[in-house]
Amino acid sequence: MQAQLAQMAGVSRASISNIEAGSQAPPPYRLARIAHALNVSVGELIPATTEISPPPLTSEFADALASVMAQADRLSEDGEAGGQG
Repeated sequence: MQAQLAQMAGVSRASISNIEAGSQAPPPYRLARIAHALNVSVGELIPATTEISPPPLTSEFADALASVMAQADRLSEDGEAGGQG
């Protein structure tokens, strides 16, 4: 399954494995590719803050995360539009 997702998203299987294990944080473009391959929004790939162990998120981190998610969603939407032509 990891190999198939990696091929669909255009990333390495090792990257998929590392992301799943939590040992690698994907950059926004990679997150957008994975979301596009899975036909989901980027937000669906990111755990809810209630799933994250303490300490709680600082407001700066929460703002940065929201910015990254918005950028990745835009990249994903751009990829969808470009892939249909």
